Amino acid sequence: MKKIIGGWIFLFTVFAVHAQTTEFQPSWAFGLNAGATLSNVSFTPSVPQKMLLQESGGLVARYISEKHFGLQAELNYALRGWKEESDTVTHFNKYARSLAYLELPVMMHFYYDLGKRARFVFNAGPQISYNIGEKELEEEIVTPPNSDPFIPLYYDQKVQRKFDYGLTGGLGIEIRTGIGNFILEGRYYYGLSDIFHNRRIDTFQSSHNQVIGVKLAYLIER
Repeated sequence: MKKIIGGWIFLFTVFAVHAQTTEFQPSWAFGLNAGATLSNVSFTPSVPQKMLLQESGGLVARYISEKHFGLQAELNYALRGWKEESDTVTHFNKYARSLAYLELPVMMHFYYDLGKRARFVFNAGPQISYNIGEKELEEEIVTPPNSDPFIPLYYDQKVQRKFDYGLTGGLGIEIRTGIGNFILEGRYYYGLSDIFHNRRIDTFQSSHNQVIGVKLAYLIER
């Protein structure tokens, strides 16, 4: 009987030690991200547009509080904007404007292990932004001879609402190595505020930012 009890105590001790060594440990990670953005502005009434290709980059902080779940915050410098073309019998317009923003997304972070070194990651949450500058990239207006050029009023109108807020989410793959973690992620942002006023006397009823992004992040865990 003593041998049996001793055997059970030994097995329990080994199991307890193993459980403690394999128990989940919360972790912090800090790093950088950089990538490309494809953006437009959802205007009402609509404006014919193409996606505008630009870039973004910033800082990342992530805290994983329990297995498969954590929080991730970023401070990014990102370029958005829109690019439009309109071609009618009376005129041809080509126009593009770049909008520079400081972004602060605060997202729930979910992950699922695909092996010892790979993870599937999903981020989603609110994002606030502030417009810190804008630049006209292109303006071409062609009209027939003896005709007045058609120049929309908003071409010369600066961003009227610099504070922007909305929702963002992304999917990606994280590769964990001995020198740090590399994350390739695709992300989508939908703005819930307008960049121009939307009163009855204004040109647009709504003017929301929309951004598709692809970014590569490098994180070091602590």
